[in-house]
Amino acid sequence: MPLTCSPDWDKMPPDPDNEGTTTSSLTQSLNSKQSTQPAPTAIVTGGSQGLGRTIGEHLVDEGYRVISTDLHDGGLPRFDGSSTDVGLSWLELDVTNHAQVRDVFDQISQQCGGIDAVVANAGIQRHRALVDLSWEEWSAVIDVNLHGVFSTIQAAGRNMLATGGGSIVAISSVSARGSAGRAPYSTSKAAIIGLVSTAAGEWAAQGVRVNAVAPGYIDTGVLRDGVAAGTLDMDVIMNRIPANRLAQPTEIAQTVGFLLSQQSSYITGQTLYIDGGFMIDYGIPLAKKPD
Repeated sequence: MPLTCSPDWDKMPPDPDNEGTTTSSLTQSLNSKQSTQPAPTAIVTGGSQGLGRTIGEHLVDEGYRVISTDLHDGGLPRFDGSSTDVGLSWLELDVTNHAQVRDVFDQISQQCGGIDAVVANAGIQRHRALVDLSWEEWSAVIDVNLHGVFSTIQAAGRNMLATGGGSIVAISSVSARGSAGRAPYSTSKAAIIGLVSTAAGEWAAQGVRVNAVAPGYIDTGVLRDGVAAGTLDMDVIMNRIPANRLAQPTEIAQTVGFLLSQQSSYITGQTLYIDGGFMIDYGIPLAKKPD
């Protein structure tokens, strides 16, 4: 079972000292005991802004102590390992530095008594036609989006296997199926799906679950910037989405939270598309309603 800092009160044996206690007073007693337990620990890479920040904030709402690892703090307090309470803090990390990823995860695990949940979210994009793409642009995206995710999953897995289990979610994309003008991004997101399935198969018996989410187009500043720069066409995007709207960051965060939770305890090695129907091959729309 995944490591958690809170006991499963539903499975606790009856306390002879509480025989005859009313249901309400017993509930109050259990809640008091639970409140003294440290919150479960989650790490979100690239979590100081954007989608990662939204995911971190959602996990805080779900009762986690969340450490956002990123190059910049985003105004978050620095993690010092002293607090066991629910909250969001920051620790500097460059996911392209493999040794640093391992050291930071080991540090957090040691200070927190283990790692319960990890979200491999850090990622970047470069928009360029394949024939014009430079090696530097290709390498920059692959280093963050693929090598960084590998380092994150490996470091998380090593710690979770040593402490009894946990759950990992990596952020892929509908672009994993191919995306003109974004070759390194598309390639990295496709590779994540294979990496997640492989890790899940190796670690399932030891209680470590690994899944991915593949969002469609999300209403974020990054997308708006792409539209403003002319690299994305909002009309084309909207015509491709049966739901006729963009995803909200909170919708992605809620799905990540579900995959990290015990509600998905028998789900591993899966990629869940959150795309408003974008991946459906629904053909050419009818010119008019049929008679």
